[in-house]
Amino acid sequence: MMRKIVCAQTARGLRVLMAAAAFAISGPLFAQQAYPTPEAAANALVNAIATSDHDALKQVLGPQYPSLLPEEGVHRDDIYAFLGAWAKQHTIEQAGDKRAVLAVGETGWTFPIPIAKTGNGWKFDLHAGQQELSTRRIGRNELDTIAMLRQLGDAQEKYAAEVGGGGYARRLVSRAGKTDGLYWPADSDDDKSPLGPDALVMGPETPAAEAYHGYHYRIITPGKGSDAKYVFVAWPVAYGKTGTLTFALDSSGTVYQRDLGPSTASRAKAMGTFSPGAGWGKVE
Repeated sequence: MMRKIVCAQTARGLRVLMAAAAFAISGPLFAQQAYPTPEAAANALVNAIATSDHDALKQVLGPQYPSLLPEEGVHRDDIYAFLGAWAKQHTIEQAGDKRAVLAVGETGWTFPIPIAKTGNGWKFDLHAGQQELSTRRIGRNELDTIAMLRQLGDAQEKYAAEVGGGGYARRLVSRAGKTDGLYWPADSDDDKSPLGPDALVMGPETPAAEAYHGYHYRIITPGKGSDAKYVFVAWPVAYGKTGTLTFALDSSGTVYQRDLGPSTASRAKAMGTFSPGAGWGKVE
């Protein structure tokens, strides 16, 4: 069955975890503490965040928490947002007899590290948290990619109307001194390209660590018999890590998705034309 994209995580939620972990970047190592109830564990976590208590946070999450610290910067506003959401509403959601998650705010955003019952009490399960963060990161990247594909479609229409004389760009970045792609360095606002400088990190040649939200993009030719004027294809730079689904958008504005498997990169790069045949489903 075709997997549907589900918004399981927002960028703000991910940064909240970063903020929590960043509090504990110094100080001696502590053994992770167990608590009598999931509620007690959650209270200890929030108290450590609210008081910026580095040592307390290490006791709550354990000494291995840096493995969950993403590369992006920490936003102080997200700490306040998390604490505000907690103050407004918070609950412990049981997931069986031995697992629980902390949900905060009116939307019920769940903290990505679950609380697990062990032989001596309840502890935050960092291993499960790593898996959950990976799942959420993939979901976020895939949603960002769908949004970018739609922006690319808008850029193509603008290009055709303003620069291409009714024709569409066949490259993301223009060749030096030309306006034959969706992006070119502009000397003024009057010469502004339809697509911004993000295009510079979207092509297949972009190093994986620099790729736009974990995906590479290409413009390819519509398949034989298609009414489409152009097709964009986007695929994860690291299958299973930055994404799993490959996406395509045609000039009708329809986005398609397909899991091309571990050989995603080679298969996507080899695509010369696109027709939404078997295996491709529409993104709803």
